[in-house]
Amino acid sequence: MTLPGLTSRAMKQLVTLARILDYRRLALTGQTLTGQLTLKQLPRTRGALAADEAPVIEVSLDFAEDAQRRVRLKGRAAGQLVMTCQRCLQSFETTVAADIAGVVVSDDDAAASVPREDEPILAGDGVIDIHELVDDELLLALPLVARCHRPECRAEYEIEAPAEQISAGERKTNPFAVLQSLKSDEPPQR
Repeated sequence: MTLPGLTSRAMKQLVTLARILDYRRLALTGQTLTGQLTLKQLPRTRGALAADEAPVIEVSLDFAEDAQRRVRLKGRAAGQLVMTCQRCLQSFETTVAADIAGVVVSDDDAAASVPREDEPILAGDGVIDIHELVDDELLLALPLVARCHRPECRAEYEIEAPAEQISAGERKTNPFAVLQSLKSDEPPQR
């Protein structure tokens, strides 16, 4: 059933992902989930941002079972987020995208048996909390130091000149070079 006046693209935009899902059932049927989450559903990510002016995060998750009957999850979460520049303290919008990939496990013992090349994704009691997973991955994808790209901010706060602009005479001396002169070949006297 489609709502009058809505295209299939608009219908896709209305889908909000459920919070708790049975990951084993999704893997057995090879399901792909696509939908959206709002920043209100991702409280830790929301707390790291300047505002929720762009509150929609697009999420796509593929569930599959491998030959060892492990549930593999692969997907992506992305959105336009408003952060505070750490140089000029002004808000700016940036695209943040998090790739999600790993093996879903039910406890720490199962996580220890996951191959090194895979990331364990902890889920308990046969269900996975999608909101918590996306919240964790987006937090990890946020830049360590948020900086806007406005020319006036860069010009005022960037103090390092590019390497090609520094001439040989302007190169800084090593502050530890003085220690080299103090070093002697003779053992210290007692």
